[in-house]
Amino acid sequence: MSSAQSNQQKPILVFLGKDAACDIVSKLNESGYVAAAVSSVPELFDALRSDRYFLAVTMRSDIDMVRNIKPIPVINLEVFFHTVQSATKSVRSSKEFDSDAFLRRVAALTESRTGRIDAVQKAAATKETSIAGAARASRWRAATSLLLSRRSTSSAERAE
Repeated sequence: MSSAQSNQQKPILVFLGKDAACDIVSKLNESGYVAAAVSSVPELFDALRSDRYFLAVTMRSDIDMVRNIKPIPVINLEVFFHTVQSATKSVRSSKEFDSDAFLRRVAALTESRTGRIDAVQKAAATKETSIAGAARASRWRAATSLLLSRRSTSSAERAE
């Protein structure tokens, strides 16, 4: 992602415990995304009400709270943790974070957002162009009609 894209992008809000939030924000920053972390509910309310964020990252248990404050896309971080079985059965299985899949999901939501913005901007530009074109055509028709009506009036006056 270019720095120009980063500068135009609204930050991603990460709502997790402090250590986990810092890890996720670091991962996002390393990948070129702008991200900010909050760890308390009052901070979450303030952040979402500021209208600065277009996407949130949190755990399943907090998704409804985030969406009740502001209806924005939310990534459930839990789906990117996968159980890894150890080679020996005596060692407990552990969970591993799939950062590649997480970053692909962030990229998909970021691209779809910028794609939607681009599509809306193009549609607005097309509409403005067609309105301007219609106005020019309308003025052209009016001028042509006026010119033709003057000619027919002049012709009628000459015929008399």
